[in-house]
Amino acid sequence: MNKFKITIDENNFDVTVNVTDHNRATVEVNGISYDVSYESKNIVPPTVTRKAAAIPAATQYHATTQSNAPANKSASIKAPLPGTISAINVKVGSQVKRGDVLIVMEAMKMENNIMANSDGQVKTIHVTTGQSVSQDDPLIELA
Repeated sequence: MNKFKITIDENNFDVTVNVTDHNRATVEVNGISYDVSYESKNIVPPTVTRKAAAIPAATQYHATTQSNAPANKSASIKAPLPGTISAINVKVGSQVKRGDVLIVMEAMKMENNIMANSDGQVKTIHVTTGQSVSQDDPLIELA
């Protein structure tokens, strides 16, 4: 329903138009109702279609360890960027190999796989599913 104030020859009219079909409408002029038929002269602009943006594949992050740490010391895996933990794929005591996905983290509307940078055993898990983390927060300790 569209309402208009129309002036014709300095006479004011309150007009309400209610389209009832593709070429029929009810028009009320100053309180008097009329059933009318009409022919549209409007030109519909062409519809612009856009291709959907490609969704990037999950980003892979290899966990970094301290290079000066002795071989028998634990390695801390830290968050590479701020995000939310979506999944934890290991448990304390799990044996992992280099390249295994330890944690899936959502950041900037993308899933990011946090992968082991070396072979080892999961000593401690510092996070839970759904938890928000900041960059460099500890996620997992490997022994």
